[in-house]
Amino acid sequence: MLDIRIAEIGTFVIYLTDVALLLLLVGLKTIHRSRMRDHDRRRQEYLGVLSRHVSYQDCTDPITPRMAGDSAFLDALIDVREVLSGYELANLEAIVAEHGVSAGLVRRLASPFPLGRRLRAAVALAEIGDKTTAPAMIHHLSDREPDVRVECARGLARLKWTAAIDDIVARFAIEEAPVRARFADSLVGFGSKATWPLLAYARVNHRAEDAGPALALRTIGRIRDLAAADSIHQILEEGPSLEVTIASVEALGVIASPYSVEKVEPLLHDDRWQVRAKSASALGQISEPSSVPWLSAALRDVNFWVRRNAASALAQVPTGIEALYDALEDADPYAADAAAEALADAGELVAARRRVSAGSSGDEPLLAHMESEA
Repeated sequence: MLDIRIAEIGTFVIYLTDVALLLLLVGLKTIHRSRMRDHDRRRQEYLGVLSRHVSYQDCTDPITPRMAGDSAFLDALIDVREVLSGYELANLEAIVAEHGVSAGLVRRLASPFPLGRRLRAAVALAEIGDKTTAPAMIHHLSDREPDVRVECARGLARLKWTAAIDDIVARFAIEEAPVRARFADSLVGFGSKATWPLLAYARVNHRAEDAGPALALRTIGRIRDLAAADSIHQILEEGPSLEVTIASVEALGVIASPYSVEKVEPLLHDDRWQVRAKSASALGQISEPSSVPWLSAALRDVNFWVRRNAASALAQVPTGIEALYDALEDADPYAADAAAEALADAGELVAARRRVSAGSSGDEPLLAHMESEA
């Protein structure tokens, strides 16, 4: 009987604990929803106040220190800033400066805790920070929290604070891949001003590591700075690793300088199929007619991806479509297959059927090949 009584008491205690925890959870959710509703209400009020201030310099609506430190006020500032330009944006920046909003955010960012508060400060600085906050954002590029580092880099890019470029590039050798990729996104925001620091990093470090230099080269490609092509050619001539070679070729394809063709074409004979495949794609992006013989020969490559990329590239190059039609009758069946697939992707199969329906001739090889594959 005693054991049964103890078991009943234990069950009752567990039941009461579960009920208490459930009530606590419901209470916390209710409080959270109430706080969010109040936050949204204040944000809407602040949006009205800020809209009047940016539209009329003589607006007398008060902005108190308590308002300026409110997270809802920061959200309203960010929302308003995204839709302003010209004198209205200048008025908003004057409000931020007058009420010490940026300075308050810098103080929050410098505090040791809590993380959520610090991260919100970093996000707000990325959106509304000015040149007075740039030194603090540069300092926090080495913050212990990855998201804070990323937001600081984003804010510096928005400000076009070129003094930070070297500091951001230097992080390529330290950061984990996800953070490094987001730093690269920030560098694209600097435009061509980031090209030479990125090139210098790639040239100095490509023999010691792969990931950082490869990302630097891809970032240069995204910037599309034609002036970088010669330096990338030099890196290729130094015989870098597979990853850096692929990144170099990829960047040259995106930059699409016609002077890169003679550097990329020989790579179609590289021993590494990954380099051959990427080179074929790059030649398609550069789209110079002189590449047609090289790409036509690559249709007979032993690797599927090289053949596929070469055929897709020919579809992008002037006179390349004719070369694909010629390849349909190639003795190599794999070359013919790659050519037929590229022609179909380019819409030539549909066009050929229409021409045949209209009584034209000359499209029989393509139709015959596709019917045999079916």
